[in-house]
Amino acid sequence: MKEFFERLENIDDVRESQLKNVLVLAFVGDSLYTAFVRTHLAVHSAQNSGRLNSLANMYVKAPSQAKVFEQIKDELSQAELDVARRARNCKLHHTAKNATLEDYKTATSFESVLGYNYLAGNIDRLMELMHKSVEIVDNWE
Repeated sequence: MKEFFERLENIDDVRESQLKNVLVLAFVGDSLYTAFVRTHLAVHSAQNSGRLNSLANMYVKAPSQAKVFEQIKDELSQAELDVARRARNCKLHHTAKNATLEDYKTATSFESVLGYNYLAGNIDRLMELMHKSVEIVDNWE
């Protein structure tokens, strides 16, 4: 999976503004995490696609991401915490239909940290955070 993200990492021209826009970071982080979770489940489960989709939703829904973020936030660098704080405090234009505003903002913080690490080229750190996140959710069951 890491190779997949490294192959995508031909973003030599990341503008400083992209790293400052936390909602863009969350947009990227959300798609990366979803792809990671779906791949993890496809590789480690013999379920059919409908069941895999249900399982994936358990990992990527806002309340789950919020719980994961609360468990990993003490391990984040100062730069990651700054991104997360900015994401949490930004004005959101919509919220998830099945999440509280608090969970949605925390999930946005989580996704922003993932997007930040990807666009900054910190692929090892991105993979570390995603593996840890999936492991946390796996251990809830």
